[in-house]
Amino acid sequence: MSENEKSGNKSGSGLGGLIFGLLIGAVGGAALAFLTAPKSGDQMRHDLSRGAKDVPERLGEIVDDSLDLYASLLNYAQVSVEEQAMRFNRALAAGKLAAAKKREEIELGGASQLPY
Repeated sequence: MSENEKSGNKSGSGLGGLIFGLLIGAVGGAALAFLTAPKSGDQMRHDLSRGAKDVPERLGEIVDDSLDLYASLLNYAQVSVEEQAMRFNRALAAGKLAAAKKREEIELGGASQLPY
């Protein structure tokens, strides 16, 4: 097995471990909340069912926000690349102009130094 395959397996298991840890933490947190809740069982079930009904809407909002953030990031990257390309083109044009001026100076300076 190559080093890349070994490191790929480690990062894959690290992500799985992270997700597993998050799930265990969520279950543990929910269990602790049930044990220490000051509400009655009926009230708690009512609150949980109402909260569960809000999950799809909240998830939709999170997805929409994520997509907006992704679009903003892409837009920022595009603008940055365009600005860098414009700077590069300006620098290239300035370099060509400076080279042409220097070439002209050398040609004119060399012509005046000819012995005839």
